[in-house]
Amino acid sequence: MAITATTLSAAVGLTDTSVLLASITGVTSPSFQSGTGITYLFIDQELFLVMNVGASASIPVLVKRGMGGTIQTAHTSGSQVQVGGPSDFTPYLEVVGPALVTKQTEGGLNWPAIFLSGSADAVPGGVAGFYVVKTAGVDAMTLAAPTAAQEGNIISIWSDTANAHTVTAPSAIFAVGALKTVATFPAARGAGIMVRVCNLFYHLISSSGTGTNSGPVVWT
Repeated sequence: MAITATTLSAAVGLTDTSVLLASITGVTSPSFQSGTGITYLFIDQELFLVMNVGASASIPVLVKRGMGGTIQTAHTSGSQVQVGGPSDFTPYLEVVGPALVTKQTEGGLNWPAIFLSGSADAVPGGVAGFYVVKTAGVDAMTLAAPTAAQEGNIISIWSDTANAHTVTAPSAIFAVGALKTVATFPAARGAGIMVRVCNLFYHLISSSGTGTNSGPVVWT
């Protein structure tokens, strides 16, 4: 199943064994004998295993907490809840989970590029990736507004040309100190931005093109 999102309708204490959700869509009671109906909740870096769910959202969902080595902690009302099956959280359980409780040595990182060569490429907020602009002229890109289910996605967009490309969001959702709608790259190879989906906004992680020869990325 694909990851969906809802929110907590009430705060969750450190030792609570149930949570109250705004919606129980996609949340199912498990059959551990058959391996069906198994659902996880991911809240503030803690992974919950659903043990039983009632007929409506007004009934608390029974959970087992601190799964995959995650840290059991309190959560405030309104916190985002990601809902998914075991396969949706496999990368987290295998890679991120152990990192929370053990020290790991990582090898080199290889991040294959997704090449953009149009004049008005649409970059999907739901597909985290490393996007490289190869357009001969200016690429007036658009970046779709993120959804709650895309929380944490990292979008990296870089120019491999000497043109002043633009990235336009549907509204002022680039959080770069103030909220902005458009990023304009300097006309230089190596200019670009890296943003992360955070609470339905794109938070700036980094931008390049700040040298004296190229100038900074301009946000408007």
